[in-house]
Amino acid sequence: MTSTYCGIIFDLDGTLIDSAPVVAGVLNAMRQQHSKDALGIDCYRSWSSEGGAVLVGNALDIPSKDAEQFVPEFRRRYFDLPTPINSIYPGVIEMLKAFKSRNISLAICSNKPEHLCKKVLNEVNLSSYFDIVVGGDTLAKRKPDPLPLIHIIHEIRINPNRILYVGDSLIDKNTAISAGIDFAFFAGGYDSKIILGPSDISFNAYDLFVSNLISDGKING
Repeated sequence: MTSTYCGIIFDLDGTLIDSAPVVAGVLNAMRQQHSKDALGIDCYRSWSSEGGAVLVGNALDIPSKDAEQFVPEFRRRYFDLPTPINSIYPGVIEMLKAFKSRNISLAICSNKPEHLCKKVLNEVNLSSYFDIVVGGDTLAKRKPDPLPLIHIIHEIRINPNRILYVGDSLIDKNTAISAGIDFAFFAGGYDSKIILGPSDISFNAYDLFVSNLISDGKING
């Protein structure tokens, strides 16, 4: 690992924001239209990192290829629902303030469409912390392809050895590996079934994440 990080990139859903309650509300309403019973929020948490077609397909009990036609409806409904401020995981705001006070460049790399990422960030008052937001439709490819992370690295003009990607899923870990940057796993998110390497960081509370980075000399104290 590098001596200090100058840039930190975050996944959004399951990492900074718990969007599952809103997603569950939308998709359970769609299930009702298809004469299906509501599913629990944990189902939606486990599917959220797989992309819109898989999420909607699982929700409606249909193959993802058949679910593509319902994805625009899901996203329209999602856009119309406000994101509650309590969707932010505990400690996130304090963490972002700590990083910005140390002049660390911050970015978002998500598979959620860019306009939905920005909508959510605006509604929970987090937009001002991020220098760039890359969603699943910003570029020609999305995670786990490394292109979104490589694009962000190019835009913020920081050596990859001094950048950390924070996420909650195997997709996030594999994307970081492909892009050649360090990975930190938020264990309080949606995916607990990943195997971490010896150089990976793992944490389940953001205050500990910040304090450990400082004590380990990975960011300036």
